[in-house]
Amino acid sequence: MTTISPLRPGSRGHEPRDDGSDRPWWRMLATGPETADARAARLRLRKRLIVWSLPFVVVLALVATKLLTMVAFGDEALRSYTAGNLTGTEDAAKRLGFLNLIEAHKAPFARGDARVLAGDYDGARAAFEESLVLAPQDSRDACQIRVNLSLSLEKLGQAAQNAGHADQAKQYFDRVQQVVNEAPPSCFEGDAQDQEGQQLRDAQQRAQDQNQQQQNQQNQQNQQQDQPSEDKQQQLDEKTQENLQQRQQGDEQHGAVTKPPVDKPW
Repeated sequence: MTTISPLRPGSRGHEPRDDGSDRPWWRMLATGPETADARAARLRLRKRLIVWSLPFVVVLALVATKLLTMVAFGDEALRSYTAGNLTGTEDAAKRLGFLNLIEAHKAPFARGDARVLAGDYDGARAAFEESLVLAPQDSRDACQIRVNLSLSLEKLGQAAQNAGHADQAKQYFDRVQQVVNEAPPSCFEGDAQDQEGQQLRDAQQRAQDQNQQQQNQQNQQNQQQDQPSEDKQQQLDEKTQENLQQRQQGDEQHGAVTKPPVDKPW
């Protein structure tokens, strides 16, 4: 009957030696018995390696902890924004920004979402601009940042247009088109094509339409200024007729009589 082979004598696979060495039995077979000095040197080296590696272990533990908390805070920011919870979104943005050296773009991105909920589109624009600078340009996150930035700029452009600030509105709409034109090809490929890519194309088209509409209105205003209106033309005609009547009355008062023409004798 076949049975599982037991370990060699020793509690942890070590071969007992008369010299008290705790090295594994296979190393003893290769190098022979270990001297006391060699054993002491080996233990000192092991201790140094443990001490030297401790900071790296601590750093790795902190990084792992930070990554886990980043995921949790990111999910919290998304849930709060979807629910329209301004306070929750702002709190998540603050937590994301604490010692965030790995995905630094996520904190200003969440802060921009919070500004959108507050109706502060200029504050949202500034936060999304900051996030775009920090994000890897070829990443999916960068594509989403461009979408939110374009929408914020579009809101600002519409507000400026409604307030009668045509030049300022055009600057916002031009910036929308610039954000879309500078997007990497990855925003219009793969899974992003029908999501972020389509949203960017729609924002660009709306910005172009707004600029064209504004240009048409400006052209109409210029034409109206160049051509006198019917009311102004009527006023001019009445003024001309009035001047003509005043001149005729003046001629009659000074005895000016128009004589009929006579035939010349030759």
